[in-house]
Amino acid sequence: MFDDPKALTSANWQNIHMWLTYFWIYLPLIITAAFSALTAHAFIPSLVSTGHLPASASRWRGPLTVFAVLVLAVAAVVLFMVMRLAVTIGDVWGRFLI
Repeated sequence: MFDDPKALTSANWQNIHMWLTYFWIYLPLIITAAFSALTAHAFIPSLVSTGHLPASASRWRGPLTVFAVLVLAVAAVVLFMVMRLAVTIGDVWGRFLI
């Protein structure tokens, strides 16, 4: 009914290697951006309002937000590279939806 997948060449293995590398780089970038934004917009204001941090700690909100946006931009570039390499899976297996 359907064709069998083709054998993997060394170029296919290299593409799989690059795809996995970018995928594993993407995960910590997203976690870093989320934790930085959460710290800037949830933890710091809450701790300042309860008095556990001095009011001067609020000055770190801006740099943490900028850092989160920069890391998110890098993560978007890495995601684009992952998506570009995912197209090469069609060289081996023609059906994405099994």
